[in-house]
Amino acid sequence: MTDTTDKIVYDLIQRFEVVDGVPKLISTQIHRIEGGTNLFSIAESWMAKHTKLERFNKQQYVAYKKKGEKRYQLVLAPRTSFLQVSFAPSSLSGKIQFQTEADLLFPYALRVAIDNKDTLIQLLNDLFYTSNKRTET
Repeated sequence: MTDTTDKIVYDLIQRFEVVDGVPKLISTQIHRIEGGTNLFSIAESWMAKHTKLERFNKQQYVAYKKKGEKRYQLVLAPRTSFLQVSFAPSSLSGKIQFQTEADLLFPYALRVAIDNKDTLIQLLNDLFYTSNKRTET
């Protein structure tokens, strides 16, 4: 008899600083990977392969922007069961409209929860391949 329950896998990232030869833990990030697919890793790989944006690693998220720009063009924030993707509304030039309370408070950054690879890849393609025609990413 085979076990049909889903397995949950966690990706653990720990950063250490070595001071006087002694390692000191400075941060820990735990990402839940469901079904063997890590949407955060997929998004990061896609960005590295298809854009020339600068990557900024923060404690709770990873952000991307053009060199010299003040605002991030894309922010990836892993959550327990989905990937939160934030981006500038102008990136899609009207393709997708979100009207949540948070969008009204922060109109310069739209957020969407992605829970599968196909939706993630489609969003990234929409954001960057349409904008590539207007600006270099």
